[in-house]
Amino acid sequence: MRRVSMMGAAVLALGLCGCGPAETPRKTAGAQPAPTPISVTKAPTRPVGPSARHPAIPNEEIGTAADISQFHALPELSAKVFSLSGGDPAVNGLVTYFALLSGPAEGWSVYPLGDYAEWRVVEAKAGRVVLAVRQDTAGPDGNILKADRTVQIDFAWNGETPPNAVDVSTTQ
Repeated sequence: MRRVSMMGAAVLALGLCGCGPAETPRKTAGAQPAPTPISVTKAPTRPVGPSARHPAIPNEEIGTAADISQFHALPELSAKVFSLSGGDPAVNGLVTYFALLSGPAEGWSVYPLGDYAEWRVVEAKAGRVVLAVRQDTAGPDGNILKADRTVQIDFAWNGETPPNAVDVSTTQ
């Protein structure tokens, strides 16, 4: 059973009371019903209370989370693959990493993989993750040459302390 705080219940009740009669959604096999939208017919013209300033959070407090441009969670492995925006946006602008979770107190062990134009996880099993990547290079006449590759990440891990290093191999 899911617990809802008093504030959450009040917001939910407020949102639901502004809706018209509920329509019965059509059910398809395995599909979740769409949430009931909350409609606002007219925006308020005056503030309902004093405003609060929300300053930007220093990068030290959030790390590079704002820079993440692609992410793939691998919860069954306590792992993830992610990319940060960086490098040349026209050629291999995704600076890509693999990470293993030590635990809530220890955090993540992060391993650099390389810079890619795009990537996707094609295999994930204990001790191995495989990515299909596109890596671009500048040709002799300035045109962009695209090369599809496979990046294989091999690691020995018992689920407790992540290894100091992972083996990364690239094939064409």
